[in-house]
Amino acid sequence: MEELFTYKEFIKMMQNYGIRHKKRKLRRNENVMTNSSSPNSVILLIKGYICSYTCESPETLLSVFEPGVFLSYSILEDLPPLVTNIALSEECIVYEYEKEDIEYALSLFPENFGFQYFFLKKIGRHLYYKALLNAKDHQEKLYYTIKYLGKLIGEKDGKGNIVLPPEITIKILIEYSTLSKAAFYRQRIRLIEEEILKPHKKTFLVPKKVVKHYEKQLTSI
Repeated sequence: MEELFTYKEFIKMMQNYGIRHKKRKLRRNENVMTNSSSPNSVILLIKGYICSYTCESPETLLSVFEPGVFLSYSILEDLPPLVTNIALSEECIVYEYEKEDIEYALSLFPENFGFQYFFLKKIGRHLYYKALLNAKDHQEKLYYTIKYLGKLIGEKDGKGNIVLPPEITIKILIEYSTLSKAAFYRQRIRLIEEEILKPHKKTFLVPKKVVKHYEKQLTSI
């Protein structure tokens, strides 16, 4: 069912209705809404990664979002902006739609309701894993940070290891985990020494073989 309501199918559906979008390329560290044609625009991420910070606490990283996410979807409910979205990749591409056009396509045609469900589900996964991370013990924050980001935006290599994209730098890991720099580096050293994490190019991977064993150890403590 989910394959029927992907963001690529959404784009095709909007084209079939003759609804146009504005394609924009963002530079790294650019605020998504800075060059938006309207504060009421709905932004669909097509390429690259975006980091979202809460408006109430601008230094708090909410999550890192992947292509297929509506970055301003809450605007459909006439809510004030809840997050600030910043381009994380060297090149991000977004499609910008008018709010009224999105409401027309998703509200007036029952066959399109699935798009709303799966788009909200995608955002909900990010909020769910962030809530899980907040509940973890402080000394295991880094491990679960990498594990959860791996589930959300990582990929598996040929051996089944979870690999994070290069955009997930040490700075992003520190912000997402909410660890201090000192605590981050202590946990990083320990996890690498225990071969629970492995440096991979500019980021990390979680070896498939250690995940179950390591988490079993945690639950037995």
